[in-house]
Amino acid sequence: QKDKNNQNIMSSKSPKTPTTSRRQTKNTRRKSQDKAKNTSVDLVTGKTNTEYFFDPSLLLSSKENSANYSNSALRKKKGSNTDLNSIGSTDNNGVASHKHLLLPCTILKQLEDDGVTTKPNSTTDPYAGPTLVKITFDGTLYKVRDSTQLVPLQTPEDYMGLEDVLHLPSVTNASLLHTLRLRYYRKDIYTCAGPILIAINPYELMVNAHGESLYSDDKMMAYRGGASESEPHLFQVADRALTSLLEQPSDGANRNQSIIISGESGAGKTEATKYIMQYLARITQTAKTTDDSSSKGILSPDGKVLASLEERVLSSNPLLETFGNARTLKNDNSSRFGKFIHIYFQNNKIRGAQISNYLLEQTRVCHQIDGERNYHVFYQLLSQKLPEWKLTEEKSYHYLSHGGSALPTEKDKDDFHETTQCLARLGLTTDQQTIVWGIAAA
Repeated sequence: QKDKNNQNIMSSKSPKTPTTSRRQTKNTRRKSQDKAKNTSVDLVTGKTNTEYFFDPSLLLSSKENSANYSNSALRKKKGSNTDLNSIGSTDNNGVASHKHLLLPCTILKQLEDDGVTTKPNSTTDPYAGPTLVKITFDGTLYKVRDSTQLVPLQTPEDYMGLEDVLHLPSVTNASLLHTLRLRYYRKDIYTCAGPILIAINPYELMVNAHGESLYSDDKMMAYRGGASESEPHLFQVADRALTSLLEQPSDGANRNQSIIISGESGAGKTEATKYIMQYLARITQTAKTTDDSSSKGILSPDGKVLASLEERVLSSNPLLETFGNARTLKNDNSSRFGKFIHIYFQNNKIRGAQISNYLLEQTRVCHQIDGERNYHVFYQLLSQKLPEWKLTEEKSYHYLSHGGSALPTEKDKDDFHETTQCLARLGLTTDQQTIVWGIAAA
């Protein structure tokens, strides 16, 4: 337990959920534009059809659903007696990964129990029996066993991609997933669920229409203290935690804050952690005074300034990645350990940090499966080809040869120099760095 001037931030969830007028205005505008969007118009017949979220778990068996055909494929057979058994198929074991999972669809017609013959007096109403449906997005046809179980798109909000899914009139698995999908297609990778931020990894550098980074310095300042009624973002989460940490409660007791970052491999946890730490370091720098000793950095033995406290805190992340991250089948920079980060504040400024590591994947040092690599540090060393370490090719080393061909890359060369800079910022001299690299090389 720290004293009341030293608060503890671990990676946070603040109970505050700001509702902004800008967000409400945007949603109202979209709502008025999309009033009737809970229906679709068939371009051929001109009829208005109610849309439903397509549920792959309702598909008929593979025998009755044996192939995938779009409407264009059926039109090629115009005039022929097409067998409906050839329309739409999927393996029900792959429901979660189905390409049309919970996409909007419309009911075309009701079928007899054999799943082939069109039911007399067929309508486009939900039917507790075999039904032919069409995916609105691309026209793919499927047969489902009971269309009454399909969830309808009920309101314009289902089509809007709201910034906060809790503002949906009906929050269901289908409406939530569809909202995330709509936002992702618009390159809005962040969505709120109350105080929780949902992030979808785009696997690319994100910039706005003006070419500005989504994580630029201007963006950081725009989110400080709620100064800008901005869209969901990592900086919004970080700012809520920082604001709650620094405010003085009526009882005078400071409140520690925590940011929990979770997700499967490749979800973006490592990058999210770095951006949140960058935000905290940048924002607290604005509060520094000219005589603040922590802003002057530490001195090397020859009296040169090496790095400020904030720079040293941020340098810890790339350093941990070098020795604790590796390429896996899912992720080129997968953290093979857990970490618990404490950042201590005093007088609205960062005063120190502590990182606890746990559950390091030790077996990776001596064995990797096909297509994966050992820890980054070994490939960074090999990329330098320095004679003093007498290192040869990667395939010459038993510990590096299990995963197949994983030669050092240009990125490994660049990362080696970044790691060296991080060691220097943390105060290690050139001789001390040589010892570190020598231990890894041995």
